[in-house]
Formats: sequence, structure tokens, C-alpha cells
Amino acid sequence: MDRALWIAMTGARNATLQEAAQAHNLANVGTTGFRAAINAFRTVPVEGPGLPTRIYGVDSTAATDFAKAQVRTTGGRYDLAITGPGMFVVQDGDGREAYTRAGDFSVRADGTLVDRLGRTVIGEAGPLLIPPDRRTVFGVDGSVSSLPESAPFTESLVLGRLKLVNPDTNTLFRGEDGLFRTADRQPLAADATVQIQAGALEDSNVNAVDSLIATIKNSRSFDLQMQLIQRINSNAESASRILNIA
Repeated sequence: MDRALWIAMTGARNATLQEAAQAHNLANVGTTGFRAAINAFRTVPVEGPGLPTRIYGVDSTAATDFAKAQVRTTGGRYDLAITGPGMFVVQDGDGREAYTRAGDFSVRADGTLVDRLGRTVIGEAGPLLIPPDRRTVFGVDGSVSSLPESAPFTESLVLGRLKLVNPDTNTLFRGEDGLFRTADRQPLAADATVQIQAGALEDSNVNAVDSLIATIKNSRSFDLQMQLIQRINSNAESASRILNIA
């Protein structure tokens, strides 16, 4: 009986974990640059004396779907989208590099280019400072320059270049803040092949329909496992009664 309970119990637990992952994805359907989380599970034997035949499921390292999402034109002055592989670089809470596909940037009061949560956007030479009362122009290669707001537009000022990287996605892990990092946390080199589109944003790559279907499947799987536990308990009670009669 306990073997079946192990299977049913871990099945129910994993269904709830998958449900949580799908709920997180659905909550970020409208989040710019979000990448869907993928939960994978594997079966392992229970360790310990006397339990070599027991198995249970464990949550493997959650993977990420890095498929490209739709890029939509917004016209926003500091909205940027990466048109192919690659990532923007921002400074995380520890002051180290982290990576994101979200390009909904803005400018702080001191002129620093920041992401939607106020984290500094990193350029190839460090943080980028945007002068006030000038029009900022972003090149497809990540170059940043500014022009006067009114004619003549000949006084161009080069501000720097966004640091754009193209990491091997298999080496990245997602932090609690939603940013991606490398396992060794060493800064990545800029990649000149990464290109951006100004005045546009990349949507989340979460497919709401697929996530809803997965949510229903997980709910049914959980119900099935709970029914199995109840059936096992009922069988155990019946067996106990028969033994007591004997």
C-alpha cells in the first residue's frame, strides 16, 4: 500500500508545482519581454534502508522557453526591442550584471537610463546618461546619440552604446527578480551582431491558451491522484477489517 501512496502523493505534489508554474506564466502574459517557465519532473528512488522499491517525483531544474515573441511598435521614446537573439544588460540589486529581454526603459531624474523597475541599464562603457531637453536616437546596433529637439539637427552628441549580449541560453538561470544570470556570474562580452528596434517592445512569449489548457490538465491530474489516495485508504481499511475478523 505504501508504494502506491508514494506514487499518488508525489504525483499530487508535482501537479501543484506545475499549477504554480502555469499560474506564474499566466500572470505574466502582459509582461514585456517575459519568458515562459517550463517545469520538468523526473522519477528517482527513495533513499534509505528498506526502501529500494519506492520511487517518487522531484522537481527538476525549471527550464525557460526562450522562443521569440511578437514585437509591436509603440513609438515610445525609450522603448527598445531586440529583433533576434540577444539580451539587454542591467545592474541587479547586488550591483552585478543581469540580463533581460524587456526594453521598456525610462530616464531617471539624474539622466540615467533605467528599466521599468529603476535598475540601471548598462552600456559598453558603463551606465548611460541621457541629457535633458534633447532627442535621444537609438541605432540598430545599440548606439545611443542625441539631437536637439528643434532644428537645426546637425549638433549630434554620441552618448555611447548599449551593452547587448548573446549568451548561450542553456547557461542561464532565472532569479527571483525575473532577471537572467550566468552560473558563474561573470560579465559577458558584448556581441556586435545583436540588433534592436527603437520605438518598439517585445511581448511576453506565454501562450495564454496553452497555459489555460495545461492548468486544466494539472487540476484533473491532482484530482486523480487524490482519488487514488482515497481508494488506497479505503482498500487499507477493508484489509484491516478482514484481518481483524480472521
